[in-house]
Amino acid sequence: MVLNKSFFATLPTLKQVSKDRADIAWLIYDLELREGRYYLKKVDEVFTEFEPALRSITTPLPGKEEDFIKLLQEKLDAQMETPPTNQTIERSF
Repeated sequence: MVLNKSFFATLPTLKQVSKDRADIAWLIYDLELREGRYYLKKVDEVFTEFEPALRSITTPLPGKEEDFIKLLQEKLDAQMETPPTNQTIERSF
């Protein structure tokens, strides 16, 4: 599979295996500017097994509930003309 370096960097860490055990070869490319022209440059090869890579990519890693509530409160405050002074959402349940 061929991917852009920046996109590959957004993926979770993939468990690498040797080339002979791999089901997927991730070929990582980037653009390199030389003499006013862009060229594709291969920057890395990553070898993984299919199932562990799929699990890693498709399993979400949720953040802290407190951080999520704080972000929601900030977004609500930004939409209000006069934000509340308590800066909290009442505890649910």
